[in-house]
Amino acid sequence: MEERNVPMMNPHDSTADLFTDSSSAANCSHRPFDGISKVHGGCQITNNEEDESLNKKAACDIFSDDDEDDSNYKTELHCHQDQRRMSLTSIVAVDNTVPYNPPVRRTIDLGHGSDLIYIQRFLPFQQSWTFFDYLDKHIPWTRPTIRVFGRSCLQPRDTCYVASSGLTSLVYSGYRPHAYSWDDFPPLKEILDAIYKALPGSRFNSLLLNRYKGANDYVGWHADDEKLYGPTPEIASVSFGCERDFVLKKKKLEESSHEKTGDGGPASKRLKKSSKENQQTFTLKHGSLLVMRGYTQRDWIHSVPKRAKAEGTRINLTFRLVL
Repeated sequence: MEERNVPMMNPHDSTADLFTDSSSAANCSHRPFDGISKVHGGCQITNNEEDESLNKKAACDIFSDDDEDDSNYKTELHCHQDQRRMSLTSIVAVDNTVPYNPPVRRTIDLGHGSDLIYIQRFLPFQQSWTFFDYLDKHIPWTRPTIRVFGRSCLQPRDTCYVASSGLTSLVYSGYRPHAYSWDDFPPLKEILDAIYKALPGSRFNSLLLNRYKGANDYVGWHADDEKLYGPTPEIASVSFGCERDFVLKKKKLEESSHEKTGDGGPASKRLKKSSKENQQTFTLKHGSLLVMRGYTQRDWIHSVPKRAKAEGTRINLTFRLVL
């Protein structure tokens, strides 16, 4: 697997356009696409994102693999949606005369021991739709009531939790989800096996699934820094369906032991005002894998904000290790 290192960029450099703010990402659906694609519910889905150039015309996506040739994917997509799901109704024909290009693995250095790994074509395009259809229909989705700033409200997305037996219970925003078994949903093991092949040495024993059913479904600013995940959790996130923005925002370290002693220890922090320097927006593709590692949860927060043009359904799986 080819690997590239992508350092954090100075926002004043011309290359910094690869990182986008929310407004530019929201306008992605108006940009031309070279590949065969259909618009589903206002959400542009294409099967050759890698052919988009890494310049200002494709600024909405840092992760476009411009050097990969997707001409072997010949397809006509017909996506339909009923009240519950979106599915692929045609077959992707592959031209076997074209050499197979392995997925490109990119590493993004966030600095101070935090980094991301991104594999855009982590799972094959058609197989990703098969997983999407299974998850949409067979996962026991629920939309729980949670407490935010002392008030009860309906969580703005569907969720489900899967975990190995004997683990510490997950609790967030006053909600304790029921932990289903991996054996209840065998395809999840297939996805986990694929992650282990991409991330040798990694280990995960729990999974939080989220389904965003339209433009108004979202997850607000937060960090997955619960104590049960340890000080440097590795979180592997697989996305299916409609592309959505994933936004990272830097925390300001008021008092950090790694700044004082260089040992990378725990830090007391508060949020810093948003700016070009400390907020980055990425567009996560259908069938992609994003991994947050190191001190990302300590030093950064993230969100999937509302997007008026994202009317399709997105399903996201976040694999974690409970210590």
